[in-house]
Amino acid sequence: MASSTKEALGNALKKMLNIKPIDKITVKDLVEECGVNRQTFYYHFDSIPDLVEDIVSDITKEIIENNASVRSLEECIEIGAKVAIENKKVLMNIYNSANRNVYEIYLMKACQSVVEQYIETVFGEDDVNSFDRGILVRFYKCECFGQIIDWMNNSMSYDLSKELCRLCHLREGFAEEVARRCRKN
Repeated sequence: MASSTKEALGNALKKMLNIKPIDKITVKDLVEECGVNRQTFYYHFDSIPDLVEDIVSDITKEIIENNASVRSLEECIEIGAKVAIENKKVLMNIYNSANRNVYEIYLMKACQSVVEQYIETVFGEDDVNSFDRGILVRFYKCECFGQIIDWMNNSMSYDLSKELCRLCHLREGFAEEVARRCRKN
């Protein structure tokens, strides 16, 4: 029952975030939507920002669980963009609120996890030292994060997929060259 109540509160907040900004949503709105009392809300969460963190954490877990074998950087960014598009109003209302840091923290975690899978796919068990792997994970994680944040800063107004396809064409062979250089040194 407890997890279903938490889920109902999360769903109510997502529903409301599709309609209005987070600063216009109250605990009263959420409990009325769910048919529970205020004490029930406060049993599960200290505040609406705690509920926001729970929602963003769940979305991040879903991204990580559903993308265990990423084969390219563009696929990493595509995954984040797809989830963002599916939850556009919700994420934009969180992103444009005082809770932006929660979104950014979890976006970075998702980027890191997906990029680690990508690096593992590229290098596998090759003889690449942990220092080089660490550098590549940080670089690609920040690349993915930056691309998605820039896109969100532009209200998701441009076709990120189209730009990524072009970028991939321009960078063709880059990952293989990096892998070759890491194996050599």
